[in-house]
Amino acid sequence: MTKLQAYAMKEFLPPFLLSICVFTFVMLLEKLLDLLDMIVTRGIPVRTVLEIFLLLLPSMIAVIVPMAVLAGVLMAFGRMSAEMEITAMKASGVGILTPMAPVFGFAVLTTLLLVYFNNSVLPDANHMARNLLLDIASTRPAARIIPGMFIDDIENYTILVGSKDDITGELGNVVIQQRLPGSGTPRTVTALAGRMEPVSANRMRLVLRDGQMQELQRDGTYRFLDFSSWSVEITSSEELTRRERESRSDREMSAAQMRMLVDSAMNEVALLRDSLLSMGRAPIETLVSGGVPFGPDSGSSDSPRGWFNQARNGLNNFAGRIEQLDAGAAMTERTVLRYRVEIAKKYSIPFACIVFVLLGVPLGIAARQSGAGANLLMSLVFILFYYLFLIGGESLADKGILPPGAVMWAPNALLGGLGVYLTARSVREGEPIPLLPGLRGFARRLSRWNRRRDR
Repeated sequence: MTKLQAYAMKEFLPPFLLSICVFTFVMLLEKLLDLLDMIVTRGIPVRTVLEIFLLLLPSMIAVIVPMAVLAGVLMAFGRMSAEMEITAMKASGVGILTPMAPVFGFAVLTTLLLVYFNNSVLPDANHMARNLLLDIASTRPAARIIPGMFIDDIENYTILVGSKDDITGELGNVVIQQRLPGSGTPRTVTALAGRMEPVSANRMRLVLRDGQMQELQRDGTYRFLDFSSWSVEITSSEELTRRERESRSDREMSAAQMRMLVDSAMNEVALLRDSLLSMGRAPIETLVSGGVPFGPDSGSSDSPRGWFNQARNGLNNFAGRIEQLDAGAAMTERTVLRYRVEIAKKYSIPFACIVFVLLGVPLGIAARQSGAGANLLMSLVFILFYYLFLIGGESLADKGILPPGAVMWAPNALLGGLGVYLTARSVREGEPIPLLPGLRGFARRLSRWNRRRDR
C-alpha cells in the first residue's frame, strides 16, 4: 500500500466508525423505551437488560455496516475533493482508482466478513434474543400473546392469534389447542374475536366470542360445539425463568440450514402434488365412501335416494381431501419462498458494501462544495432508496409475485450499475454526474446557510 492509499484509508476509517456509532444510536432509540420499561416498571435486572442489548446488536450491525461504508466514503472523498487533493492527484498523473483501491479492498473484505457473520453469529444471537424476550414476556401473561406466533409454553395450551391490540386487549382470529388429561388428541377452539382481561399480576383471562370447539371422541367421531362466549385463564410465573427452545424461525438459521429445509419442503410439495394427480386419475367408484363402491346393487342402501346420498357425501369428502392437500402444498410453497428470501438477504445486504464504494467515491468527489452534512444527507437518501426497495421486494417475493433471488439482488444491480458508470466517468476525468448542476446548486445554498449561521 502506497502512502497515498494509506492516506485515503486514514481519511475513510474515522467517518466510517463514526457513522457506525451514529446509526447504532439512532436504531437503539426505538428500543430504548422498551429497555427502560423492563427496568423501571417490570423490575427486570439491569444485567438482563444489558444482555438483551448485546443480543440485539448483531441484527443492527448486519444492516448498519453497509450504511456506514457509504457515509464514510462520501465524507472522506468529499473532503479530499473539497480541499483540491483529488485535483492535485490528477494533475500529478494519479487517477482516482489509486486512492479508491484500498477502500474497495476494505469493502470486499467487509462483505466476506458480513457473509460469515450473517451465517454464524447472527442466527444464534437472534435465537438467544428471542428466547430471552419470550422468557421476559412470560412474566406478563398479556405480553406472551404475540400475533402470528404459536405460544406453546403455557401448560396444557397452545395459542395462535392473528391480530392483537395492546391498548384495548382485543384479539382477532384466535386458535387454541387444549391438551386434555388422559387424551392423546387435543381439543381445538377457534374464534373470530376475543379479549384479554387481567385477573391479577400473573394471571389473565382470555374471553373468546363467536367460535367453535372441535373435539375427537373416543369412538372416532368429531364433536362440534358452537359458542357465543368461552373463556380460559392463563397463569405465568412472576420470576424470570430461562427456557431453551429448539424451534427456530427463518432469521434464526444460517443459509445452509434453510437450504436443507427448502429441499425437504420441495420434496413434500412434490409428494402433495403427486397425491393430487393420483386422486384425479382414480376411478369415480373409489373416490367415495373411503373406496367402497356405491350403486343400486351395492347393498349399502335400500333406495336410489340412499345410494345417491352416499355418493354425494363421498364426493364431498373427496373434494375436502383435495382442498386440504392443495392448501398444504400452497402453505409449504409460501414457506419455501420466505426461506429463499432470507437466504438471498444474507448475501445481498453484505454485497452492498462493494456497491456503496462504487457509488460513493464519484458522488463524494462531485459534491466537493457541499461539506460533511450534505454528504451525510446524500448517503441517507441512497440508503433509504436501497432499503425501501429491499423491503418492497421482500414483500413481493414472500407473496410469490416476483422471484426472491432477483428481487433481493435488484437494488445492488441498479445502484451497482450506476456506481460503475459514475466511476468510469470519473476515471475518464469527465463529469461524474450528468445532473451535477442541481447538486452543486444545492451545495452552494447549503454553504451560504452555514456561513450565515456562523456570523
